[in-house]
Amino acid sequence: MTTLYTAPSETTTYALLVDDQRALVSQVYDLQTPVSSKDTHTTVTDMMALHTKQTQLLANDNYWLWPINPTINSFPTETNYHKL
Repeated sequence: MTTLYTAPSETTTYALLVDDQRALVSQVYDLQTPVSSKDTHTTVTDMMALHTKQTQLLANDNYWLWPINPTINSFPTETNYHKL
């Protein structure tokens, strides 16, 4: 299941994409597309909360950092074969 964490600000909305089934986390990025209904969506207070979530997943839960294309707002197809 993919979860999209967002942090709205005055000028832009920052996002972090997390896939719990494949233990993947994206970079923090500028959200450029509307939130998809297939994603679980969680709003956090600010961009620092996104970085904190990302760091916790990488350091404590052994997630893999996998860069995404912000215009697509999903992990690339190559991640379908990622094994834990």
